[in-house]
Amino acid sequence: MRCAKRLRKRAASGTPAARKPHNLYRVAGLGLFLLGLLCSFYLAFPDAVLRQRLVHELEARLPIQVDLAEAGLRPLLTLAGKQATISLSRQPGVLFHIESFNIDPKWISLLTGNPGLEGELRSATGELSFDWQRNGPLALTGSDLPFDIPLKTSPPMRFAGTLTMGEVATTVPLQRATESRVDITLDQITVQGLAALTSDAAGFHLGRISLQMTGRGTSFSIKKLEARGGDLEVTGEGTLMLMTANPQNSRLNLNLTVRAGNQADPTLASLLELVGTQQSDGSRKLRLTGTLAKPVIR
Repeated sequence: MRCAKRLRKRAASGTPAARKPHNLYRVAGLGLFLLGLLCSFYLAFPDAVLRQRLVHELEARLPIQVDLAEAGLRPLLTLAGKQATISLSRQPGVLFHIESFNIDPKWISLLTGNPGLEGELRSATGELSFDWQRNGPLALTGSDLPFDIPLKTSPPMRFAGTLTMGEVATTVPLQRATESRVDITLDQITVQGLAALTSDAAGFHLGRISLQMTGRGTSFSIKKLEARGGDLEVTGEGTLMLMTANPQNSRLNLNLTVRAGNQADPTLASLLELVGTQQSDGSRKLRLTGTLAKPVIR
């Protein structure tokens, strides 16, 4: 009897030790299965379909056209791509060139029920980073990004330069109660297509432009607008009514103080004397209305 009890105790005490390797095999098997499933997902997921879907979503949500050479999924569900160009919808010319980009899920946000994305877009000289969540908040930060924007004017004009610093906080898509903040600095700004104002073949120079504005919905208040170091020295403030479907149709209402720059073309200085109201310091008060594409000076 005593021997039988001892045998039963030994068998009972050996059961957990016997189970441990068995459970370990199960966990290892499950891990290998999930790893294989993830690998097969990455290998089998068609990059061409993903690229087409990405382009479709961007063009459906924003007034842009996208030409993307390469896009695919990387480990940890990172979306990466190379060689992309972005243009304004129904407008000729390229707005931005993107050398490469990567977009990652915000894994912690998945626990809150409000998933989001973060990523970077890199050009040859700078980058644009963003942080977005499904309920709408979007934060953008950019630096050293060249741009070239065609304007739908007659005669045709182009607005080109470099975004040296930019911060935007808003919600996408814009809602009536959306609060927005914009703070950007542009440098080496030229406007091409104004041959009547300057004899410089490179165009009409605006130097460095600083812009600060806040908004609610599509209505923005321009708190600061300055242009320094170009053919004109400008300060101003006013309002902007943004047209999201076609930004060039956005309506302006600006009060500006303008004077000719030290290096301004004599023709421009003479024309400036014909508009606005003369001030005691030699500057002129102007009012700029109309749209971004067709501004009207009063």
